[in-house]
Amino acid sequence: MTTLTTTRIEQLIDDYLLNCTVEGKSRNTLAIYGTVLRNFIWYCHQNGFPESSELKAMHIRQFLLYLSEPNRWGSNNPAARKPASRTTVNDYYRVLQSFFNWMESENSKQENPFNKLKPPKTDNKVIEALTENEIKFLLKQCSAKTALDVRNKAIISILLDSGLRVSELVSINLNDIAWETHSILIRQGKGGKQRVAHMGSRARKALWKYIRVYRNSDSDRVFINRNGDPLDAVGIKILIKRLGQKTGVKVHPHKLRHTYAISYLRNGGDAFTLQYSLGHSTLQMTQRYLQSLNANDAGNAHIKYSPLDNLGKI
Repeated sequence: MTTLTTTRIEQLIDDYLLNCTVEGKSRNTLAIYGTVLRNFIWYCHQNGFPESSELKAMHIRQFLLYLSEPNRWGSNNPAARKPASRTTVNDYYRVLQSFFNWMESENSKQENPFNKLKPPKTDNKVIEALTENEIKFLLKQCSAKTALDVRNKAIISILLDSGLRVSELVSINLNDIAWETHSILIRQGKGGKQRVAHMGSRARKALWKYIRVYRNSDSDRVFINRNGDPLDAVGIKILIKRLGQKTGVKVHPHKLRHTYAISYLRNGGDAFTLQYSLGHSTLQMTQRYLQSLNANDAGNAHIKYSPLDNLGKI
């Protein structure tokens, strides 16, 4: 059996990640892809799997099964001690599938093991959003008049009202804001891919108050720290965690994004425009939020959108 050549497979991974960079995938996506692929190569080495061109469907199946077992990667990390969730296993499947599809496109003689594989089932978890009271608690916690409180209220307001990722929020420059159209230019990843996010009147007011009245820095970045330097993603996550601890609200940055998406649908928005506003590459990613709607949502929507009731007089 031919042993896996470290330099060859690692070079393939580097080439694939370079291709993903050129396609405009975000830094976070590239980091996830790199972790998944290097974990896979580690497992291949540990088990004496063959060269990449000779890998079969059974090798992929064994690896996916390994992910569902406890005590992985030879690590004492608490996360590695627990079996991976179905969602995580599915994520690994998708990344590996993309990698082997790319290798097949680069070399027509490359046998693609994923032609004989089906994706593993995922957990049908309902995505939870913040309640109205929880949103009010978070915003009320930022009601003091200090510069940091005003900044934090602007951050929470924009994340809730525009559905931005934290990485996108910290990348906003002052000249990205178009006050007259109530919009913000958002850059996704190194590839320069862009979209336009919009703000409602409350979020716009919170942002304007922070920038015009309380913000004091020469930096081009909108959100800054105590020293006047650009605030990074870690800083955003810390302040949201602290707000959650003070209010007793279970919140994290992505839950604010979830809340935006679910509220958007409940208030009559459609999945197609939501896909654009979230910056999702496929509608499949957006459709997860539809599963969070319930019978009450359907009933309320029918009252508003009933085909016969909207005909007028008959």
